Amino acid sequence: MGATNRELKQSKDLVQTLLTIQDLSYNDWLHSKHQEYIQENQDVVMKSLLHYKGISEEKEDKNF
Repeated sequence: MGATNRELKQSKDLVQTLLTIQDLSYNDWLHSKHQEYIQENQDVVMKSLLHYKGISEEKEDKNF
């Protein structure tokens, strides 16, 4: 089971407070976390793109 809205808000508020104390932007920090996650999962993205490309090429081949 995932976190409740209350738990999410508490976590976000705490992180925002900690970042503010360190003179850091929450949005910049969040963007950085998103980029880290994307880079860590780049292999999944590439596999998905290659799979999609393969499906698209198969459809094109069937049309000829």
